[in-house]
This record gives sequence, C-alpha cells and structure tokens, in this order.
Amino acid sequence: MNDDTATTVNDPSNTTLEELRALIREAEEALGSAGNDDQVDELRERLRGAVAEGQNMIHNLTDKVRYQAKRADEAIRANPYQTIGIATGVGLLVGFLLARRFSSHD
Repeated sequence: MNDDTATTVNDPSNTTLEELRALIREAEEALGSAGNDDQVDELRERLRGAVAEGQNMIHNLTDKVRYQAKRADEAIRANPYQTIGIATGVGLLVGFLLARRFSSHD
C-alpha cells in the first residue's frame, strides 16, 4: 500500500492531524506577535516547547499509523481467504444485530 492510499484510508485521522498542524501554525504566529516582557518571554519559551513536543507527537503518531496500516495490508494479502471469512462473519453479526434491534422497535 502506498502513502497516498494510507492517507485516503485514514481520512478522519488525517483531518485531525491537519487541525493540529493548523493550531501549531497559529501558536507560532501568536508567539511572533507577542510583546517583549519577561513573563511573555517565559510563556513564549514554554509554548515553543509545547509546540515542538506536539510536532514530535504528530510525527510519531503518523509513523505508527503508517506502520500498522502496512502490517494490516501484509496480513490481508498473506491470508486473503481468512480475511474474507472474518469480514463476512463480522458483516453477518452486525446485520443480525441491526435487524434484531430494528425489528424489536416495530
């Protein structure tokens, strides 16, 4: 699976990462426009540390998601019939539970 497919498959995660990146950009811009008071300088340094930590967390999370997606893809390709069986079983179970729930409301 290439990186484009992983990004498309994990669209909600990608949206969250984009929101975090936008928040980090806004924080960096706010740091640049703040005053020069000693307390502001201290807060600026703390915020820069938090921004750097957030960027590191985003990077690590992205790497982990890609690694797990690659492992899942490899497992599916190595065991296609088992995967089809499991997916069918899960689909039947969900269908049964939904049918039971909606039939009891009528």
